Amino acid sequence: MFKDYNKYLKASLKVYIFVLLIVFILKLVGLDYFGLDYNLANKIESKINVFPINYTIQFILLSFQLYLLTSIAIKGKAKIRESIIVTVINMIISFTLFLLGFYKLYSLTSIIIVFVYFIIKKIKVKRIIKIILINSLLQIISNITRNNNVFEYYFAISIILNIDYMVMLLIWNNLIKGGVDLCQYQHLGSSLLKKKHLLDLLEKLQRNYSNFKKYNKVDKATIVIYTILSLIWNIFTIIVVLFVAKLNDTFIECLFIISSFWLSKKVFGKPFHLKSMMWCFIVSNASYYVLNKVTTSIGISILVPIMLGVGLSYVTSKFVKDIKPLFKGMSEEDFNNTILRVVEKDSDKYKICYDFFINKENAVSLGYKYHYTEHGIRKIIYRINEKIKALNWVSFFYLYQFVH
Repeated sequence: MFKDYNKYLKASLKVYIFVLLIVFILKLVGLDYFGLDYNLANKIESKINVFPINYTIQFILLSFQLYLLTSIAIKGKAKIRESIIVTVINMIISFTLFLLGFYKLYSLTSIIIVFVYFIIKKIKVKRIIKIILINSLLQIISNITRNNNVFEYYFAISIILNIDYMVMLLIWNNLIKGGVDLCQYQHLGSSLLKKKHLLDLLEKLQRNYSNFKKYNKVDKATIVIYTILSLIWNIFTIIVVLFVAKLNDTFIECLFIISSFWLSKKVFGKPFHLKSMMWCFIVSNASYYVLNKVTTSIGISILVPIMLGVGLSYVTSKFVKDIKPLFKGMSEEDFNNTILRVVEKDSDKYKICYDFFINKENAVSLGYKYHYTEHGIRKIIYRINEKIKALNWVSFFYLYQFVH
């Protein structure tokens, strides 16, 4: 199930950057619901308020971040060795500066050491410049978005802000190792709304609408009514999920999980469908209830609920089985799993299709058996298969789809 986990990591990174930018814009217009958990920050600060301990923890975190950044920037087999060398050199020099009382120069010192080392080793400096600039920009955006007072940047706040940043670097570094080169890192957020994707969606909707016009009035009415009822049911499901989240004080977290699921569901293919709306309702509420319980609060991390939402989309996509039209030679189990989605088991249509596809009788003999013409039998079979095909595209009319 997890062989292509790089796709999950990449989708999580894309959604995170996209959501972070949206949250940043909301913060600028006055909607500040995504701030840090200052109560937790104050507790951390009160328990670990000894300067050497604070500095040591930050020193270790920053050294690890430097290792990840250089590992991302350096290509080739020697990337791990070179990254370790840069990190060790930086740790020695920074610790020396700390003993001399110049501990506030850590960040500037690290940048200088990296550039000098890259120049000496003749490693491309442009790549590390791009990576440092992009990461700095994301850190600034995160700080402005989540910290009400950007100048109040004490130890505990730094630790909390670094949670998402560290996870993001680990994901990025893992993707680089997996052969996914994210040099175009700055385009990850906007790629969710590429013009090509929108054009593909419009083209698909137009093609589905053209197919829709070919149906008779009864089939059209059936699809329209089914779509409207499904839309109403899905909206009702959303309301219930959010209501339960509100009762559990995870409303914002639940919004992030739902949004991440919705943004990433097409990345992994068609969404998963259960056989009935009632099962959809039960599984949806159970899934989101569990995720709301295990997620961290927005005050601690934005990335964690996003990864849970994308993870839900990724895992459920593994259970998807495309609904294929009926054909001769298919197993009785597959036949029943497919046809019972559109007709009742005790209907003549079911019996005709069963004899045609499972018993492999011809249309002429079935016409005599069920008092239809040969053309009438073939027309019934054709319409059944068209209804089955419609199940694969009717979901494009849904406003939201959960685990169903």
